[in-house]
Amino acid sequence: MTRRAVRLNLTAAIVALAAGIAIAQQPQAAKSLQFEVASIKPGGPNHLGSEISTGRGFYKMVNVPLKQWVEMALFVPEYELKAPGWLDTTNFDLEARLPSGPVDQKAMGEMMKSLMTERFGLKWHEEPSTVSGYVLLPDKKVLVQPVPPTERRGGSSSGPFMINGKNISMSKLAELLGNTLKRPVLDATHLSGEYDIKLMWRPENEAAVAQLRQNGKQYGIEVDSLPDSVFTAVREQLGLRLQSAKVPAKVIVIDQINRQPTAN
Repeated sequence: MTRRAVRLNLTAAIVALAAGIAIAQQPQAAKSLQFEVASIKPGGPNHLGSEISTGRGFYKMVNVPLKQWVEMALFVPEYELKAPGWLDTTNFDLEARLPSGPVDQKAMGEMMKSLMTERFGLKWHEEPSTVSGYVLLPDKKVLVQPVPPTERRGGSSSGPFMINGKNISMSKLAELLGNTLKRPVLDATHLSGEYDIKLMWRPENEAAVAQLRQNGKQYGIEVDSLPDSVFTAVREQLGLRLQSAKVPAKVIVIDQINRQPTAN
């Protein structure tokens, strides 16, 4: 064999070896976070309201509108989501087992995204925007204190005249306020930690006021003593305030979502 042929063969071997090493060193695609087990079924037609709860090793949703599932999966509030109207009135239950180890809010959202993509065929795209909204700021004296970092069972609920949160961050409170006000709310409190939030105000709808006056006493709610708006409630009950502002926002447009999930 000539020296030239030897050099050519050696060069080819080195190139092949380098290519093999390069292929071997290519990072593997990260596996998306998923629930260990997830059972989905239609929400009960006679169930009033919806519930979300989580604890060590489990996550449960009862009679939750599919639109809220999408909001959780894509980290987007209602006012920044363009989606079919039927998502508001189509409710489902979820019983899921969480992976071992701590699961934060971001990880939970990623697992919901995997679930919605695989089981409901969810597809979407994002459009940037700037909209009128609010910033959440400290008022003269902050009235809430962070929860000590002990064994925690988190969760939140909101409605037309209340926001309750167990071990939630200020950014989560801003999100819940945004859902109530139908406008984005940015957290500018610079308050770290997690908080137990109980926020309630008098409904604007007189029919709702009458119903709350009739049924609220069994829960210790005196309607006539409630603040007249969410803005007043935030200031008086939490020691925070909402200030109008132009804020950046992302608009998520739903391109596809199936009305029924694939089988459990």
